Amino acid sequence: MRRPIVFCALAVAAATSAAAQAAAAPPREIVVISPNTQLVATIAPADALARVGRWRYRLDRDVGGTRVEVLGWSPLGVVRDDASLVELTIVSATAPTAARATYEAPAGKRRSRTYVAIERQVTLEAAAGARVTLTVRVADDSLAFRYSFPDAGTGVRRVKEELTGFAVPVGSRGWLLQHDAPGKWTPAYENFFSEVAAGTTAPTSQGWAYPALFRRPVVGSPESLSRSLESGVGRPRDQWLLITEAAVDRHYAGTRLAAEAPGGVYRVRLPDPGEGLGQGDVEPRSTGVWTLPWRVIITGDLATVFASTVVEDLNPPPTGDFSWVRPGRASFGWWIDDDASKKEDVLKAFIDLAAEMGWEYSLIDANWHLAPQGTIERVVAYAKDKRVGLWLWYNSAGPHNDVTEWGPRDRITEGPARRAEFARLKTMGIAGVKVDFWHSDKQTVISLYHDMMADAAQAGLLIAFHGATTPRGWSRTYPNLLAVEAVLSAEQYKYNERYAGDAAWHNTILAFTRNVIGSMDYLPAALSDAKYPHQTTNAHELALTVVFESGIV
Repeated sequence: MRRPIVFCALAVAAATSAAAQAAAAPPREIVVISPNTQLVATIAPADALARVGRWRYRLDRDVGGTRVEVLGWSPLGVVRDDASLVELTIVSATAPTAARATYEAPAGKRRSRTYVAIERQVTLEAAAGARVTLTVRVADDSLAFRYSFPDAGTGVRRVKEELTGFAVPVGSRGWLLQHDAPGKWTPAYENFFSEVAAGTTAPTSQGWAYPALFRRPVVGSPESLSRSLESGVGRPRDQWLLITEAAVDRHYAGTRLAAEAPGGVYRVRLPDPGEGLGQGDVEPRSTGVWTLPWRVIITGDLATVFASTVVEDLNPPPTGDFSWVRPGRASFGWWIDDDASKKEDVLKAFIDLAAEMGWEYSLIDANWHLAPQGTIERVVAYAKDKRVGLWLWYNSAGPHNDVTEWGPRDRITEGPARRAEFARLKTMGIAGVKVDFWHSDKQTVISLYHDMMADAAQAGLLIAFHGATTPRGWSRTYPNLLAVEAVLSAEQYKYNERYAGDAAWHNTILAFTRNVIGSMDYLPAALSDAKYPHQTTNAHELALTVVFESGIV
């Protein structure tokens, strides 16, 4: 009679051990739910039965107890020069935790910001032992995720390719921006948006730029929609999604969406080798523990997308005191005279305009260094008496652009020279610098952006970028960054014959695409005509100063 008791004891012990192992085993499907419980992100292997395989994610919205697809199953994965992090085994998944940030911004959509998301981290391992951690955050208006390599490794590693994709639902409509081919003035994100069916191949191999806006089809049969209308419930709100990236730091390149999107699956791609006159590597590189940028999907009705600040929320907070940063309005003599920066009387007239209107700033554009000797010093003194802050234009210069027609060049490319120049400007009483002609999203140029913002902040200077990449939320970390161009703007009334006829249509799209992701230096309220006269009204032009958001207008 004792033997069965032994077997029972062994069986209980085995069952207990198995249960403990099962409890300790990482889940095969990881779910992250937004604070308001409406957005649901799921991360899972493509083959639920395989121990090793490719991983993917999807995003759904809970609508009255029914899950509605925002993004279908979309690919994940990164290929490094030393490891293919694609066929992976799950190692661990953290429990859901709250990620919170509360801060004030001197410029932007609103001063007080609160970001709350639910976060989980999923660690995955390749066969050779290399690991990648996927950090997933779901807020009420967005999904954001990023890869990090937790192993320090030895030496320099490169990212050769991202497999990251976004499976936009079939039948969706997109508003997409064709990415520029490398050229003397490009890439600069200065094209018209195109309205196309989701999955449409880009016009060129350069692909589509961020941000990419989509309207997914209304869910439900015609009969159910009819019943909703008849019952007084009304037509279900259109669901929108906007795809972009955030927190691109010195350790990565700016990316875009590939030209082809078979089945509506848009994939991330790296810059073109020809960008920046071919200078710099396409493949990002780093040493030690390495965290990549956030991949971001903003979703909801169009008002939700319009109002989101998540691109900035996901960036690191600033360090140091930025209480001196003041956004404002500026006069701009270049609009009526390309050579205004060399003419003392014109510069003073626009300072007078700013003072009369109560505007904070006036901008002295390119080639001010060619003005007669003493001009700029006298203009600075005049502006000081009028209590108007001055901005000066610079060419970013360096090996990544060969624009010599507009200067000054080569004064702020190298660190020591830049810091000396910025210190000189601060002593003169200059308020800010506008830096133009970037022409590349490679890691070397992304690093230069960060160096430029950091050195301007150290000197106490405001800064804006023209001929530049789209915002990635850097103004959170560097509040002195007040605006970025990266838009087909009102200056095109001087250059682009098509612009006047399409401006009204174009402006309605910009509010829900380019301007969602950060301050946009558009040159609004240009009421007088240039080469191609306005076809919009003065009321339209004045309204742009309210509809479009920028820290320097």
